[in-house]
Amino acid sequence: MEAGYILIAILAAAGATFATRVLPFLLFDKKQKPSKMLELFEKNMPLMIMVILVFYALKDTAFNEYPYGMSEIAGILSAFILHVCFKNALLSIIGATSVYMLFVQVIF
Repeated sequence: MEAGYILIAILAAAGATFATRVLPFLLFDKKQKPSKMLELFEKNMPLMIMVILVFYALKDTAFNEYPYGMSEIAGILSAFILHVCFKNALLSIIGATSVYMLFVQVIF
């Protein structure tokens, strides 16, 4: 691939990333109170994204064949338990990933 194309792709990605970071500050006035819909999205978006990611991760899991999705179930349960107990997203992600990898690499 030619270096010019790579440079153009990098600049396009950087521009798109920069635009998504700057546009909210340009579109919304700091003095004006946010709308109810925006507050609803702000409050619930992380949960919605996590639910979508869980379903996406489970879409190819064969629950009717050995090991019956036990690695995935253990990872999800450990993430849930860690988050309920400690309310720390980073701990939940690292802990659940570790449990899942333990199940995949060692147990099954």
